[in-house]
Amino acid sequence: MRVLVVDDEKRLADSLADYLGQDGVECETAYDGSAGRARLMEASFDVVATDLRMPGLDGLELLRWVRDEGPQVPVIMMSAHGEVRDAVEAMRLGAYDYLVKPFDPDELLIRLRKASEGRRSARVIEAGAARYAEGTKLVGESQALSEVRKLISKAAPAAATILITGESGTGKEVAARLVHEASGREGPFVAVNLGALPDQLVESELFGYEKGAFTGADQRKAGLIETAQGGTIFLDEIGELPLHLQVKLLRAIQEKRIQRIGAVKSLPVDARLVAATNRDLEAEVAAGRFREDLYYRLNVIRLRMPPLRERTGDIPLLAGYFLRKLSAELGRRIDGIAPEALALLERHPFPGNVRELENAMERAIILSEEGSLGPRDFEGLGGARKRGSGGAPPEGPSTDPLLVGVPLTLAEIEKRAILASLERNEYHRERTAAQLGIARRTLLNKIKEYGIVTP
Repeated sequence: MRVLVVDDEKRLADSLADYLGQDGVECETAYDGSAGRARLMEASFDVVATDLRMPGLDGLELLRWVRDEGPQVPVIMMSAHGEVRDAVEAMRLGAYDYLVKPFDPDELLIRLRKASEGRRSARVIEAGAARYAEGTKLVGESQALSEVRKLISKAAPAAATILITGESGTGKEVAARLVHEASGREGPFVAVNLGALPDQLVESELFGYEKGAFTGADQRKAGLIETAQGGTIFLDEIGELPLHLQVKLLRAIQEKRIQRIGAVKSLPVDARLVAATNRDLEAEVAAGRFREDLYYRLNVIRLRMPPLRERTGDIPLLAGYFLRKLSAELGRRIDGIAPEALALLERHPFPGNVRELENAMERAIILSEEGSLGPRDFEGLGGARKRGSGGAPPEGPSTDPLLVGVPLTLAEIEKRAILASLERNEYHRERTAAQLGIARRTLLNKIKEYGIVTP
């Protein structure tokens, strides 16, 4: 826990810092409100304890600045003047707590810890970290996955940025969460899918904005990078970040500071950056769609997630894991998987990788009419018999022009592939984009380009 004590009584401030330090609290001091404000602009703290009455910028003015312009940090007021109106005004302005001097230093320590824990809990709730609390797993024992785990264990404790590459559905976010868990950072894990955000909202979501910055900005809003203070910000689909915001992100990485839209000054931020992409960023740099300097800043440590076809030996373990997990979630009693069904899964190429396997398991568990899963429960996977057919897959030559060599343009092939994937996924756009290995925004552009009509 990092605490800033602001008090014009130098001896009191120093003695509080010494006392808190003995309990493992990292404490700094400032001897007036202006110095405290300057320090808050330079570094990040978990809690501020400030005197109320000080010459120049007093405690209430410092509190008002924190509320309106400064970093989101809880403030505990300290005052020798135990007047009710002071406490009421401080709490009205957003103070977390109020202490009347003289007070027991242990009482201050208790309230500081409570404020810090409250702030951390609020971050977790805001970041929607319920899945993280449930635990994160990379399921499998293949050599390729062992190499991933080994690199994560080495890289996680460092503060360096990490670039995770790999096809859609290979578990890039799972890897990012594991990096966060092993990092020892106490702040939240905040995941942002840049491919799912409209261009006009990306900047305000990442960096936040001040009240009145634009029409509709009726109050100040912290950005997701600021929300990840003390933790990890995970930027998925980093290749989708617009060029003009790549400059702003690069500056944030280099200076460890962010500037909300409409703000005059920047704020310090301590958030570990992990980015992911299924694109070839080197090719994007060569094409002028991604900044070379940002690419090198992101690519300090590179982590490649292997596709499922490179670790087919992990499919039985993954199928068993999803069987237990999804059966419990869906309230179905499914005891196992028939050997023929497991062999079918092992033969399937899974272009959508682990996510496709999970979706196939979920569908099978929901629709199964037996106590265990058989080949017919995996209708739609290559080689599976159709439900209720009772026979082998149809034989004979295919009439699909993609398979018999009928000449088609690349655009027509792409259009047919998108149509087929949309139909397989019942026109669910996010699942279709994941299976095709493209961003949702790219899929929407292709649907519009080819005039594909969807329900």
